[in-house]
Amino acid sequence: MKRGTLSVVVCNYNHAHYLPAALQAILDQSYRPLEVIVIDDGSTDNSVEVIEGLARKDPIVHLYRNEQNQGVWFSANRGLSLATGEYIYFAAADDRVCSGFFGKSMGLLAQYPQAGLCSALLQLIGVDGEDKGWVKSPVISPTACFLPPEKVLATLTRYGFWFTGHTVICRRDAILRETGGFIPELYHYADHLVDMVVALKCGACFIPEVLATWRVLDAGYAETHFNNAELSRATFEKTTQLMRSPKYAALFPEKFVKVWEERGWYGFEMRHYRRLIQNQLDFISRLRGLRPNSTLLDKASFAVLKLLTLTGGLVGKAYLWHRRINWDFPWVVRMRRSYSRHAPRTPAHRK
Repeated sequence: MKRGTLSVVVCNYNHAHYLPAALQAILDQSYRPLEVIVIDDGSTDNSVEVIEGLARKDPIVHLYRNEQNQGVWFSANRGLSLATGEYIYFAAADDRVCSGFFGKSMGLLAQYPQAGLCSALLQLIGVDGEDKGWVKSPVISPTACFLPPEKVLATLTRYGFWFTGHTVICRRDAILRETGGFIPELYHYADHLVDMVVALKCGACFIPEVLATWRVLDAGYAETHFNNAELSRATFEKTTQLMRSPKYAALFPEKFVKVWEERGWYGFEMRHYRRLIQNQLDFISRLRGLRPNSTLLDKASFAVLKLLTLTGGLVGKAYLWHRRINWDFPWVVRMRRSYSRHAPRTPAHRK
């Protein structure tokens, strides 16, 4: 089987510290990409110097600079327009791919050339690369597979969104033909919509193995927007409206959109509720720190405050679970079975 050509687009803004490891992991892949297009989005650190140094060592690295900071999706769309490969992978400058990622993904796509994309499982890493566990995305199959469009819809309805963006390799022409690119106004849902549209139009491949890492940073793009309650709510609603729009309504039946909404609101509520509880615990810790020489009464009072906060947190979580189980108990059972039966393999490449 002849594998297609692959373009890699790396969007960077002030990640000079992580760039060498991120780009080297791409260049060290057993399956070499046709080109590595690095879009620097007006960085103010020494990112450009780092990229130029790597470009001098490897001719497939090409640097393009935005005159001013335009945002990650502007850079992604620019990379999409510059790319020439049959397939395209969008990489973050602060993350790192695992050994064998391109080879395994492109090999499976060669077996199923009709597929619009291929995705895998994702590992979380910390600021210094420490293991933070795998992202609990649905494991839709115990073996590598291809899902035709009708199966993609059924699986999305049954298990929910499983495309981990850091592991998605797409057919470039499918993105351009079916979506025209990313919609910046959707923020962290921009790639969600593109992935679903391409998969529902062309079908999708899946590999049940960890093949990339996602570095979780407090000031990272995803965390910044996930933690903004108003922005998260607005972009989720806008994404749902687009699913119901004349352009995409045929792809997203109303039954699926309702399930998407219910699960999405649950995830949104749970994420921000956990953050609220954590903020309360942080406040108690800071308050306690103001009294370094605590009396017995101080210690007892802080212990009661912490206990009340944790108890309130459990009550709130129980309520949210109750609401979820009421409308989708079979989904809860399927997801738990999926996680327990199909634990991901350990990444083959970590530094």
